[in-house]
Amino acid sequence: MALDKIESIFLSVLEDIKDYLPDLTIVGGWIPYIYSNYLWNNFVNIPVTTADIDFGVDQDIAGNYPKTIFQTLSSLNYKEKHLQMDKLFPVVLYKDKIPIEFITYPDVDITKIDNFVGRQIQINKIDKFDFLLKNRIQIDIKAKQTNKLYRVNCPKPSAFLYHKTVIFTDRLNNKKQAKDLYYMYFILRYAPNIDAIIEEISQYRTESHFKYFHENLSQYFGRISSPGCLLVEQENGPDPYILDVRKDIFDRFKNLQDKIKHA
Repeated sequence: MALDKIESIFLSVLEDIKDYLPDLTIVGGWIPYIYSNYLWNNFVNIPVTTADIDFGVDQDIAGNYPKTIFQTLSSLNYKEKHLQMDKLFPVVLYKDKIPIEFITYPDVDITKIDNFVGRQIQINKIDKFDFLLKNRIQIDIKAKQTNKLYRVNCPKPSAFLYHKTVIFTDRLNNKKQAKDLYYMYFILRYAPNIDAIIEEISQYRTESHFKYFHENLSQYFGRISSPGCLLVEQENGPDPYILDVRKDIFDRFKNLQDKIKHA
């Protein structure tokens, strides 16, 4: 699917779900796109690496909503994919073949989530995900065609980079690992304030999972031939702006390790 079409669907979903945005956090593959186009304003002309639209949900719901997200979206042109043939629910909702996913963390109060999202929708749980929901910023997204403005919550770049570094090894296959690693490289390469981002990451030392940050970087980016460099190079593909992509990947991750180590 062409990037223009994917963007159009993404903005259409934001319009459909606009009333709920204050209590949602956009995560996943759309984050590099949002950072580049609406936070850093450097407009990197690359597609998102996945069309799936992922929303993070915490148990602390600030708004008062007369309808659940399921009730609202199911009344529009969303299709339902049933996850079990013998049960009506839970389902994943689709907008023009693009899935809309909802994510939380394992020890959440699921009743509060169900009252907001709707118990009919599949809620995925990711370890350490609450960290992203607690370290977020607001970003304004303006639709080009309609000029409508959507204020969305996204993880801080430092939190997104930190979390991906900690959890990518939990991925079950190399393809998903490669995507996570590419998101990390994207921030290291394109963020105009990378030194400030690295400084923020150094402040996460109090997090119980910080030790995995160093362990994973050492294991996957210890040498230019390490698996992390190879996976990111494969995901990035040929690059007209960089002669030696693998070396650039290695150098940027080494810079991250060195600066965190000496912070």
